[in-house]
Amino acid sequence: MKNVTIQELSELLKKYDGYRIIYHVRPDGDCIGSAYALALALQSLGKKCEVTGEYPVTNSYKYLVNCFKNDKVEHPINIAVDSAAPDRLGIYQNESFTFCIDHHNGNSVKAEYKYVEIDCGACSEIILKLIKAMGTEITKEMANLMYLALVTDTMSFRTYDVSKQSFETAAELAGYGADICEIGRKHMFLKTPERVKIENTLKNSFHFTCNNRMLTGIITLQDLDDANILDSELEGINSIVDEIDGVEIGVTIRELPDRSLIRCSMRTKGNISANEICKELGGGGHFHAAACFLPNVDVYQAREIIEAVCRKYL
Repeated sequence: MKNVTIQELSELLKKYDGYRIIYHVRPDGDCIGSAYALALALQSLGKKCEVTGEYPVTNSYKYLVNCFKNDKVEHPINIAVDSAAPDRLGIYQNESFTFCIDHHNGNSVKAEYKYVEIDCGACSEIILKLIKAMGTEITKEMANLMYLALVTDTMSFRTYDVSKQSFETAAELAGYGADICEIGRKHMFLKTPERVKIENTLKNSFHFTCNNRMLTGIITLQDLDDANILDSELEGINSIVDEIDGVEIGVTIRELPDRSLIRCSMRTKGNISANEICKELGGGGHFHAAACFLPNVDVYQAREIIEAVCRKYL
């Protein structure tokens, strides 16, 4: 395993003829936008490329990925994009990976070549630099995909990982023709009645502890049924616990469709590391945003477990 520079990575990608880009389970805007933008760039170099993951692209993103057509690739070179750990690759976690491109702290995906830029705003910030280094023309379709990734993963430039590079990336993508207003409004501002209902359900479940410095909220599968909304339509909902002034640790606890795991998505403030807290429970992520999965418990038991661990950090 070798850590490479962007320029080295761009040259290595020119060596092979066929690729399979794999995004993480329960795909979000960053992994979808980054994976498909890179795929379009590789195809523009004459490479065959397919994009896949255990879960299909959600309906809300399909209008942006329809510009890409999967090639039939025999013996593809595997690229992991925006995946912090092997289990995030789902059914593909035991595949052999030649490349890994990511922005999460503590990335543990095994790959022959890795480029990990820790805690940058979105993986698409890396993908833009990579496509430029490859020397390919950046089309409006690529720009739209990378902007989707950037605006959703930074919550409209409101996460702690946002930097000068994030805004420079946004400006560049606007220059390439990205529909920044349409994409930003559609994915970060407009809400369906079903989304409003599930957000209200989450808020009604709030439990404050530690003098209101810690907050947990719960979403069950029954809640999803009652709101008539799919789990795949909840992107960004974990940030609601981060909206309350004075809360230093906020956790959204979600019952997953397969019922075997409870997902705990954490947001922290100040010098409290969400990554370190979640690592205690087998997870990880960014300094101020991380997650872990708890097996064989219900959401209320998960709340007790996560609150007990978090108290040590307050």
